[in-house]
Amino acid sequence: MKLSRIFAPAALAAAVFLAGCSGGAPAGSAPAEGSAPAEATEQVPEPVMTNWQETSFYERPVSEVVSDLELLSFEMTAEEYLPEDEMGYSYLFVTLSGKPDEIPLADVGETVTVSFTIEAPQFEEGAEEQTVDTLAEDTMLTGVDIVMSHADVDSSEYEALAQQAVDAFGLSPMTSSDTGPSPFDETRMLGNYSGPATFNGTDTQYFIMVAKNQEVTGDPDMPLYIDVNLFYVSAYA
Repeated sequence: MKLSRIFAPAALAAAVFLAGCSGGAPAGSAPAEGSAPAEATEQVPEPVMTNWQETSFYERPVSEVVSDLELLSFEMTAEEYLPEDEMGYSYLFVTLSGKPDEIPLADVGETVTVSFTIEAPQFEEGAEEQTVDTLAEDTMLTGVDIVMSHADVDSSEYEALAQQAVDAFGLSPMTSSDTGPSPFDETRMLGNYSGPATFNGTDTQYFIMVAKNQEVTGDPDMPLYIDVNLFYVSAYA
């Protein structure tokens, strides 16, 4: 359930109601003795947490994470449910994009994309659609990717960009670093970097990928992308 979509209209309706009540006295009439003028104030919801770049932000039920991201100016841009395959695996993929006030990594584009993976998702009983709105209560994420665009640099600088991401996102020191041609396209350089991480007490790893977009669909001055996978905890382990 996207709580921000409920609270915002409710706050507006309450403000209109209060404004109507406060304007009920005839013009020129004096307020009743001992009464104070009523003030209509719109209750604007605030996010519970704002540190969207840190793993701790995502160590909560999906509904709470999505609600706070929406209050931080992110908008849901995609949802895709993959039902069980022949191996019995199912997934829900969710993508939100936004322009947060502060981006911890320097020299990146203003738009940030946050993508969720939810393995083996469970939905409310009787749900007709399999979406974030119908997820069973207290459903947790199994993986989070934060993707940003960056100006083109030589591949010899990819590891330095990954290190900047490690510092900016409060990650542990890198324990693996590899920069070289993509196994799928030797003309395309690819940087893969990783290190230890934890998610709700479970040991896992973070992964950072730096590469050039094969097709420039956004800002042509920002052809590189930096994908920070904060954690991945498989439900099928």
